[in-house]
Amino acid sequence: MYDGKILLIDDQRSHLRTLKSMFKRYGCQVVTVDSAEEAELILEWNSGFDVLITDLKMPWVNGIDFCTKTKKKYPNIQIYALSGYLEQYGPNALDEAGFDGAYQKPVCFEMIEDMLNAIKKSASEIDDDS
Repeated sequence: MYDGKILLIDDQRSHLRTLKSMFKRYGCQVVTVDSAEEAELILEWNSGFDVLITDLKMPWVNGIDFCTKTKKKYPNIQIYALSGYLEQYGPNALDEAGFDGAYQKPVCFEMIEDMLNAIKKSASEIDDDS
């Protein structure tokens, strides 16, 4: 379905384990980290990630700030919000931060399929523009 590398960021390790196993069922290559700071380090040393999926409510650096900063540095990377608190953000806040999409927790397999389809569609549009 999608054969690129996905970096999952969530401060709840139980969520990371669940999400990783769900994405792996679809054959995805997934790396998990529990902070935006760790994700920044990984991106600095490994440019092989096409997609980031991040929680919004995390300590120290939240998902909005992380997305804004990351999009400035890596404008072609796709970033999706995955949060149980989407309603706390205005409709423009996620767009202004640069998110390519947002999904509400709790996660189900249909949502993972929708997200992977959106990722694949966006990746093919980027390829078409190249």
